[in-house]
Amino acid sequence: MRRAVASHLPVVPAFVALAMMILWSAHNGGFDEDTWYWGALVLLTLLVVSIAAGAVSAARLSRSLKLALVAFALYVAWSYLSIAWASSPGEALTGSNRALLYFIVFTLFAIAPWTPARARAMLLVYAIGVGVIGALLLVTMARNHHSASLFAGGRLLSPTGYINANAALFTSAAMVAIALAVRKDRPALLRGILLAIACEGLQLALLAQSRGWLFVLPLILAAAIAVVPARLRTVAAAVLPAAGALAVLPQVLNVFQADISPTAPADAVVKAAEQAGRDGLLVCGVVLVLGTLLAVLDQRIQLPGPSPGLRRMLGALIAALAIAASITGGLVVTHGHPLPYIRREFNGTTQKPTTQVTHFAIAGTERYDIWRVALDAFSAHPIGGLGQDNFIEYYYRRRHTADEPRWTHSFELRLLAHTGLVGFGLMAVFLIASLTAAAKTRRRRFPEGAAAAGIALLPLIVWLIQGSVDWFWEMPALTGPALGFLGMAVALGARGDRGRTGQAARSRLRSGVAAAAVGMAFLAAVFALALPYLSVREVSTASDIRSQDPSAALRDLSIASDLNPLSPAPGRLAGTIALQAGRFTEAESRFHQAIARDPGGWFAWLGAGLAASQLGDRATARRDFVVAASIDARQPAVTQALRRVDSRSPLTPAQAFNLFLAI
Repeated sequence: MRRAVASHLPVVPAFVALAMMILWSAHNGGFDEDTWYWGALVLLTLLVVSIAAGAVSAARLSRSLKLALVAFALYVAWSYLSIAWASSPGEALTGSNRALLYFIVFTLFAIAPWTPARARAMLLVYAIGVGVIGALLLVTMARNHHSASLFAGGRLLSPTGYINANAALFTSAAMVAIALAVRKDRPALLRGILLAIACEGLQLALLAQSRGWLFVLPLILAAAIAVVPARLRTVAAAVLPAAGALAVLPQVLNVFQADISPTAPADAVVKAAEQAGRDGLLVCGVVLVLGTLLAVLDQRIQLPGPSPGLRRMLGALIAALAIAASITGGLVVTHGHPLPYIRREFNGTTQKPTTQVTHFAIAGTERYDIWRVALDAFSAHPIGGLGQDNFIEYYYRRRHTADEPRWTHSFELRLLAHTGLVGFGLMAVFLIASLTAAAKTRRRRFPEGAAAAGIALLPLIVWLIQGSVDWFWEMPALTGPALGFLGMAVALGARGDRGRTGQAARSRLRSGVAAAAVGMAFLAAVFALALPYLSVREVSTASDIRSQDPSAALRDLSIASDLNPLSPAPGRLAGTIALQAGRFTEAESRFHQAIARDPGGWFAWLGAGLAASQLGDRATARRDFVVAASIDARQPAVTQALRRVDSRSPLTPAQAFNLFLAI
C-alpha cells in the first residue's frame, strides 16, 4: 500500500482537483460562486507548488501541448480584457475567473507526470465517485426520504441543480466505468461494480428526461466508440448495463408521467420515484452479480483472439443488438409513435414553448430565440463580443419570449457572443492543439497509455457534443473533468524530459525569467480570485442573517462592495434589504450603487424607483421605472410600477416582491 501511495504522489495535485470536482458534482455542479471560488484558490496554490517543486519541464512538453497552454492562457487574458467593454464589468470578472479556474485545472493535469497506471487510477476514482453520488440518489428515492426535492416537474434535478447537466454527468461516468470494466487484469468484483455503476448512471440519465441528451446521444456513442480501446469488448460490456437500464425504463418514465397526470394524487411523484429507486437498485444488484460472474469467466477462459472476419461478424451482431435496443427504447419513450415525436420535438426547437408536455421536455423551447439573439450579438460585436458573461442584458431588449436565460445554451455561440472572433479563435486553437496531441497519444504503439488516453476523452465527448446545445461551460463539475482528463490524455503522450545539459548559463537565465513570470502570474491570479471570493462570502453571510439582523447584513454588504468594486450584487441585495426594512433613503443609495456598476440591470432601476416612490419623489420614481421598462418590459413588477406610479396607490416593495414570487 505504501508503495502504491508513493507511486501516485507526483499526481496528488490532480487527484485533489478531481476530488474537488466530485464534491462539486454533489453540490449544484459547483455552479455557485461561493463553491468554486475557494476551489480555484486551492488549485491555484497546488499548481504553483507543483511548478516550484519542478514537476514540469518545458523540454517534456510537446509542441502541441505548449501551443494549447499558450492559447488557453491568451483566451483567459482576453476574457479579462473584455471587462473593459462589457456592459456589466462585474459579470465579466466572474466569468473570467471561472475561465481561469478551468485553465488551472487543465494545466494541473497536463503537466503532471502521468503513467498509464496513474491515469487508470484517476479515471477509476472519477467513475466510483460519481457512482457513489448516483447510488445515494437511488437509495434516497427507494427509502422515500425527502425524495420529492430531487425532482422538478417529474425530472431529476439533483445533484447538479440542472436537469440536462445531470444527464451529462451520469452518462460520462457510465461510459468511463464501462471502458474500465473491460480490462482483464482488474479484480472481477471491481469489474462488476463498474458495470453496476454504469447501469445506475444510465438510469439516472434517463430520469433527467433531457431532450438535448436524447437527441445527441447517437453522436456521443459514435464518438465514444471511435476513441475507446478494445472497441468490440467495450461495446459487448455495455450490453449488460444498457439492458439493465432498459429493464426499468417504464418505472423511470412513470416518475414524469405521475407529475403531469391531472388525476394523480399529490404524492404520486414520490411513490413513482420510490418504485423506480427500488427497482433500479435491484437491477443494479443483478448487474453487479452477473458482471462479476462474467468477469470471472472472462479471466479463467482464455479464448484465442478472433480472426478479422469473426471480429467483423461479432461487431455487426453487437451493433445490430445495440440498434435493436435503441429502437426498443425509442418506441417505449415515444409510446410507439417515434416519427411524430421526432417531428414535434424538432419543430419545437424553432418555436416558442407551448403548454404541450411530453416525455423528455415541454414541446417547444426558447433555444431558437436564444441562438438568434446570440448570433445577433456576434454580428454586432464580431471582434470582442459583448464581454464575458454579458449575454442576458443584451437578450432582454431583443427577446421574443418571456424567458431570462443568462447563457447562450451553446458552447460555440457562447464563445462568439461573449468574446467574439478573438476568443473563439483562441479556444479553437486550444482544443485543436489538445485533441491533436491526444490523438497522437491514442495512436502511439504503447497500448496501456493509448488505452488510458482514449478513456480519458470520454467526458470531453459528452461535454463538447451535448454542450453544443446546452450551457455546460458554467458547470465546473462537467467542464473540470472534461478539460482535466483532456490534459491527462495529452500528457500521456509525453516522451520524457530530454534534459538538455548544455548552455547552463542560458538555462539558469531562462529558469529565473520563468520563475519571475510564474510569480507575477500567481500574484495577479490571487488578486483576481481572492477579493471577489471574500466579497461573495460577505454577500452569502448577509443573505443568511438579513431577516434576523438587517443592520448587520447591510454592514457586511458594504464590506462586500468594497472588496469587489465591479460587482453590482452587494448593492442589489443591500437595496432589497433596506427596502424591506423601510430604510428607503439607504435603499435608493444602494440601488444607485448597483446601477453605477451595471446600468443594464432592470432590477436595480426598479428598486431605486420603488424607494423613490416611497419617499414621495414620483418624478424620480417614474424616470427609474421607465428605464427599467426599456430594459425589460415583460416584467410584471416593472409594468405595474410604471402604471401605478402617479396613482393614489403606487406599487409597494412588498407587492413588487410578491409579483416576483408569482413569476
